[in-house]
Amino acid sequence: MKKIHNIAVIIVLLLVLEWTVPGKLAMANEIPTDSRDKIYFEWMQDSNFRNRTGDAIIRKTTVDYHTGLFTSEDTVVDYVDKSSEYNFRKINGMNTKNPLISYSILQSGSTEKIVKYDSRTKVFSIIANRNKANGRIDGVYPDANMYVVEKGSREYLVYSISTNKLIHKAKERPTEHNDIFVTNVLYRNYFDPAPKVGALYVEAGVYFDSKNYTYITYPGEYPYEIRPDGSKLKLKSYQKNNSDDFVYKRTLSSSIVYKQTKKKRSYKHDLIINGKSHTLLESDTSRANYAFGIAQFSPHGKYVVLWVNYTENGRRVKGKEEYRIFDTSNGKLIQTIPINSTGSSSAIDYGMSWMGGTDHIIQSGLLNFGAYRIVGSDLMTPRRYGNVVDYSHADSYFYTFGMDNYLTINDPIPVKFKGKYMQYGGQGSFRTTDLTIYSPVDELVKLLGGNIDNSNGKITVTYQESSFTLNRSKQIVWKNRVYYPLRELLTGISLKLLVDTNYLTSNDWRELQIIK
Repeated sequence: MKKIHNIAVIIVLLLVLEWTVPGKLAMANEIPTDSRDKIYFEWMQDSNFRNRTGDAIIRKTTVDYHTGLFTSEDTVVDYVDKSSEYNFRKINGMNTKNPLISYSILQSGSTEKIVKYDSRTKVFSIIANRNKANGRIDGVYPDANMYVVEKGSREYLVYSISTNKLIHKAKERPTEHNDIFVTNVLYRNYFDPAPKVGALYVEAGVYFDSKNYTYITYPGEYPYEIRPDGSKLKLKSYQKNNSDDFVYKRTLSSSIVYKQTKKKRSYKHDLIINGKSHTLLESDTSRANYAFGIAQFSPHGKYVVLWVNYTENGRRVKGKEEYRIFDTSNGKLIQTIPINSTGSSSAIDYGMSWMGGTDHIIQSGLLNFGAYRIVGSDLMTPRRYGNVVDYSHADSYFYTFGMDNYLTINDPIPVKFKGKYMQYGGQGSFRTTDLTIYSPVDELVKLLGGNIDNSNGKITVTYQESSFTLNRSKQIVWKNRVYYPLRELLTGISLKLLVDTNYLTSNDWRELQIIK
């Protein structure tokens, strides 16, 4: 029998995590080749303050990343009985294979229905119609083509979305496997090899042994992946038998292996280079003071990056977090970067991504392959809210284009002058954490009909009789484009900025108008 020991560090990390499933990328054959849109589906009750139609609707919002402008299209869910209380519940599961099809759980009285909407044909269909007395719909997982009903204690029924037939019974709640780094590390996904992305897997059940004050696995149970036909695929683990300890190894090159070891409450990160071990970090979480790390790797194995937090006097130190970047060729620490946290960790602080499959480091915030900030000596963090659609709704929107060339996944802010909008060739105007709005200088000057002089290492913008030289320390350079605080630049050339709002959008929405 396998004993499960409590891990205080993991619990602390889980308490501060709030994250969502990444925004999806549409299949290439479903979208125009020149499209740069973000599409968001929202199931809305007639009582929703942003729904002024008087009907239950599904709203399709499309954000054009060329300008930041958006359009909304409402389709009435005409079979909803508004005379009784009802609500739409999110499905939770990944929906990357057919993102133009949206799902929701409609709850009304004693019934629950899984509703499907195909935005291409504007057709609704009912996948399942269930009485709550026979179990509550626990989740819908389109990529796995399954939905789960919680029937009772240790009784979960798995149905096929395509056929609405029961294909599997589980004793523990099925979990969807994704490729989000934090999920797999902090939620103790110790499988080797891992389940397929989007697949459902089931952990072995455990019960608490009060006599020995530990958790013990139910006899005969083991973790497994649920195959499409409902059969089991047993999952192997790199954990040691009969304990929560493990030795995890990852080959980075023919001569370099990363190894992480857990023994009781001690953790150790090593690089084994040509057979010689180099310790990167050791943590004893039974002590009052320690540093705890989570490792990540660049695509070609050039770097190991440890996200490190600190505990002092038995308490997590808020805001004291850093990246430690190691060169895998020699095991040496080459850079330590403090993370400009706001006092407690969030999903943005755990995850690293790597630009275009190279070993150049960017930070993704786990929400998309796009970057929130470049990892460097001076971290600049774009604000983590959408403009039209908040990032917190990422499980309900998708992109029709790749985000690799973007500094932030936030919707670009529309900027208007004399009735025309700024046209973005790449990353558009965005806000940083201090709410400063940055705009691409080239696109701004083109909108204004001004001129740029880039000589002697200085950038000077001229509009009519006014000119302004950009402060080098305030410039952000991304993908060969220079971004600068918009209001400061406009003030320097004797222009003003007005801000508009719109009830259809996020509370954080802005549209900017430049005036003389």
